[in-house]
Amino acid sequence: MTTVSFKAEESFKTKLEMLATKKGINTSAYIKMIITKGINDDLSEITENGLTVAEELDILSREKEDKTHGPFKTAKSVMSALRK
Repeated sequence: MTTVSFKAEESFKTKLEMLATKKGINTSAYIKMIITKGINDDLSEITENGLTVAEELDILSREKEDKTHGPFKTAKSVMSALRK
């Protein structure tokens, strides 16, 4: 698991700790809960393409991993690249 840190005013830290305690969880779990909710909200937004941000990011990551690139000179070279 990765550790993420940030700097904040002491008053912010105090409020954060109080809210976490009110929820019955530790500060780290509370921060993770808030960030996860924010990320999930952002990922569910619809883009101008009619897809969610999560769907677009998935397409882009699969494209980045795809080693099949053209242009190809013959059908045979296309088929060869697709078999890899």
